[in-house]
Amino acid sequence: MQIIKTVGGTFNLIAREPFLETKEYSLQIVSKDTKEVILHDTNPSFLSVLFYTTYTTTQTFIESSFYTLEITNTTNGKVMFRDMIFCTDQPTRYFRTNTDIYKEHFTGPNEYKYYTAP
Repeated sequence: MQIIKTVGGTFNLIAREPFLETKEYSLQIVSKDTKEVILHDTNPSFLSVLFYTTYTTTQTFIESSFYTLEITNTTNGKVMFRDMIFCTDQPTRYFRTNTDIYKEHFTGPNEYKYYTAP
């Protein structure tokens, strides 16, 4: 999961295949709440840094919202990278993305029977 500010930032990613200049790529960011495409970049610019790649955007995001990020190789139609994005302006060391999302359900007592060999 990528955590980003409301005014954009840099995504770090490790793609399934290396990004080649001879191929064309498409980057799409979709809101999980509204299912609306908020960014569609048909000519994304990637920067290779040692063992990973970065992509920088100035797109504005909504506070406390989830998004999906997908990069597709438009030359052959393969998905190169897929990830989730969470947007917050709060410091990440104090903010937890899973607060009040997980609901614990009681499924009954955990009873185990142990059998020993005679």
